[in-house]
Amino acid sequence: MFRTPPCRQFHVQTAVVGAGVIGLSAARALAKKGHEVLLLERSGAVGSGISSRNSEVIHAGIYYDRRTAPLKSKFCVEGKKLLYDYCRDRDVPHRRCGKLIVATDAEQRDVGLPRLVECAARNGVDDLRVVSKEDVADPHSDAYEPSVRCAGGVLSPSTGIVDSHAFVTSVLAEAEEHGATLALRSPVEGISKSRGRGSVVLDVDGSEIACDNVVICAGLTSDRIASALLPCATSQHITGSSSDGERASREGRPSIPKQYFAKGNYFKLENQRSPFQRLIYPLPDPRGGLGVHATIDLAGSTKFGPDVEWMSEDTVSPDDLDMSVDPSRAEAFYEAVRKYWPELEDGCLVPDYSGVRPKRRVTGETPALYFLLTSHDPVEQLFHPDAHGTLDDHAPLKDFVIAGKERHGVEGLVVLLGIESPGLTSSLAIGNYVADIVGAD
Repeated sequence: MFRTPPCRQFHVQTAVVGAGVIGLSAARALAKKGHEVLLLERSGAVGSGISSRNSEVIHAGIYYDRRTAPLKSKFCVEGKKLLYDYCRDRDVPHRRCGKLIVATDAEQRDVGLPRLVECAARNGVDDLRVVSKEDVADPHSDAYEPSVRCAGGVLSPSTGIVDSHAFVTSVLAEAEEHGATLALRSPVEGISKSRGRGSVVLDVDGSEIACDNVVICAGLTSDRIASALLPCATSQHITGSSSDGERASREGRPSIPKQYFAKGNYFKLENQRSPFQRLIYPLPDPRGGLGVHATIDLAGSTKFGPDVEWMSEDTVSPDDLDMSVDPSRAEAFYEAVRKYWPELEDGCLVPDYSGVRPKRRVTGETPALYFLLTSHDPVEQLFHPDAHGTLDDHAPLKDFVIAGKERHGVEGLVVLLGIESPGLTSSLAIGNYVADIVGAD
């Protein structure tokens, strides 16, 4: 960590802002390519933000339509293979436990499940198998889940779980093995274009660091950090006033899309034995997210979640967010879980933890997953109405944003936004992609 007089300037080849699983993966990939890497983290530990508050699921690549979320679909499938190989090679605890996606009525079975299978096939996921409710109840079936009530389902054998803390620790160790330097408690307080050495200057703890390259992957604060160089675009129909981003758009200058916060709450199962052998997922939630699913962890515990709780659109800092789980939300959890596990007993769901995901849309906009369950055309309706001139110009609302110089015009700058699920699964693939972008600039 830097403890130096104000205005003293250092130089580093590449700075990575944010030491979550994405920042660590980018630092690892860059260091392995020979970059001098400084990894800056505002908190006192790596992986303590979004990376520490998720389901720890290795996703197969089922949900992300290549037409509406091309980066998610690509990186999830690539990242799954990279992650399994990495965990095997570096002894990171994980298990390919599989997942059963269940339809709770005939419409979901006849419309929703086939669309998921079609979407997965377009992504190159060809190991899914449609199963009947009789298969799920048959003790000789590989889809056997006797406590699950459903009208049918889809079995995903390549879905798994991973010890995310062990994975983060391992990626950091490998990055450091290749020369990367970690600086904890080092918040980026300012960013500007360099007038001398380097392309971008970071203000970190009273010191100026001139960087040839800067990768901003700071999770919930990525848009706020990047907005010092690029105005943040917000929609006038949301805010009621013209923003710097809108003015930049009219003037032909690039701006960045604002991130919105969606909180996901989890409840754990206590005082009742879990009956599940694998992950149990309902069909995706039309409000966003994958629905309240049952996740088993490597210790044998079961948790349910996440739900979708939109935070105020005026929230700027993640420090202002209330991360506690409201016990009253349990009622909705009981209702959701009992659709596929009717034997869940009263009083057995206990508040566990919550996580906040950076979204690129706000409440009321149509989620991409909606189109997997209906006959609507997904391509024409999933673009931001005010996106012209932003980094995600003509980009689907549900996809990741990974923007280099060709998108925003700033030499040496890469900005990552909206990195939510399947970020953990995609992390190594994203890290490699970022290293390729930086290497090409």
